[in-house]
Amino acid sequence: MISMDEWFTIKTLKAKGVSIKKIARQLGLSRNTVRRYLRGEGPPRYNKQSRTNQAIRPYVQDIKLMLISEFIGSRIYHELQQKGYRGRPATFYRQLKLLREEMDLDPVRAVERFETAPGHQGQYDWSPYVIWIGGRLTRVYLHSFILGYSRSQHYYASLTVHQAAIFEALEDGFRHFNGVPGEVLIDNPKALVISPRPHLVFNPHLLAFAAHYGFQPRACWPGRARTKGKVERPFFFVEERFIKGKRFASLADFVAQLAGFEQTMVNQRVHGTTQERPVDRLAKEQVSLKPLPAQRFILPRQIMRKANWDGLISFDGSRYSVPWPYAGKMVWVGTLRGQELEIYGASGQLLARHDLSVKKGTVTLKKEHYAGLRRRVPQGKTMIVKVFKELFPTEQAALFLEKLFAQHKYHGQAQLRQILELARLYPRETMCRVFDQALTYNTYSANFLRGLLSQEIPSTTTITPPQPDHIASPTPYTALLQRSLEVYQTLVTGKEIP
Repeated sequence: MISMDEWFTIKTLKAKGVSIKKIARQLGLSRNTVRRYLRGEGPPRYNKQSRTNQAIRPYVQDIKLMLISEFIGSRIYHELQQKGYRGRPATFYRQLKLLREEMDLDPVRAVERFETAPGHQGQYDWSPYVIWIGGRLTRVYLHSFILGYSRSQHYYASLTVHQAAIFEALEDGFRHFNGVPGEVLIDNPKALVISPRPHLVFNPHLLAFAAHYGFQPRACWPGRARTKGKVERPFFFVEERFIKGKRFASLADFVAQLAGFEQTMVNQRVHGTTQERPVDRLAKEQVSLKPLPAQRFILPRQIMRKANWDGLISFDGSRYSVPWPYAGKMVWVGTLRGQELEIYGASGQLLARHDLSVKKGTVTLKKEHYAGLRRRVPQGKTMIVKVFKELFPTEQAALFLEKLFAQHKYHGQAQLRQILELARLYPRETMCRVFDQALTYNTYSANFLRGLLSQEIPSTTTITPPQPDHIASPTPYTALLQRSLEVYQTLVTGKEIP
């Protein structure tokens, strides 16, 4: 290969009309060499033959496969170490660069960051991933909350990303760090921001949530991901170092492994910007966080349900069972990770937990919710009548029983059994009053009595919300149950007045 000076001399002499033979003789080159460089358009280039390091040669195919899967360099180096590679990082990254050039792959570029004072700001965002869970591909939403000063990060996995799920993830982050930053930077999803511009309008439920926890919501300008660079970049880290190439037995397995990754890798590594471990800086930042309120936030909508007389509540197009003593009563419901439905009694006790149904219109039952129901209700007519007379030893009750079997010659036994079920849910004095009313109307069906009993509820009832650890109301919630006086048709049909 000739030098740059020789190439320039060849071009200059030829332009002056010197023959190839004379040029070759003056420069000491062969005529064929002169011809070759005259035919070429550009200057000579030196192409150094890349040599693969012997230590990394056995892993070249593994590296290429991981590059195709878009693994970052640190993840590839970590995987090679697990397979026995003992080369130095500098040697590895030099070889990795050559392989990237060979495969025509562009390196990942950095993201600009900015600094905040301790306890001043937290950043929240979420990202969807399709992950192998339980042998099938499942869409999982990974919620991320990160404190701006310490870079301490907490992940929350869920199958949903609606408004309640976002609040659930934020609450989980606050309680994980045992405090609330002064402001929370968010993106502009419809669940949180009604209008990002020209005038920013927050969702009123977000404002109520922020007021409960005492932080100032702040939305980044649309299209400017740098505004929340602290939370954007860590998604890249968890995707490259944890999610890619893995399979999980269940969502619970994914959550458990994610927590381990967060504890051992995310918050233990030396951060590239602060040059400190997030777990060390967290101790300085926690003293500046606002204390948590005594109760967790709860949306005053779509969380109260009334169980029907079959012991079922309706939620998101499907029905779920509750223990039979709560039939006809108000209960509180909430979701967990978009996968489970939890049902609570008025005093906050956990009544039931169900897996959320994927298909709408289904009915999910648990046999234990009806355990003892048939056992406590006598089956034979003689025994049913005996129990009824023991419970209601009055003349009016005896007359009611007589009229019942006269009016329902073929179904009296079934009607009386249902009436005994109602007797377990209402006081004896109340039952005696509705027996008298049934005699007045000359109607003795169980549905008719159920309608009468619904009128025994006071016109205004204050219901105290539950106070469990993960569902509680910041303020008392009052439900007004108003009943019309025109109830005859309702009493006959046994249907409740809306």
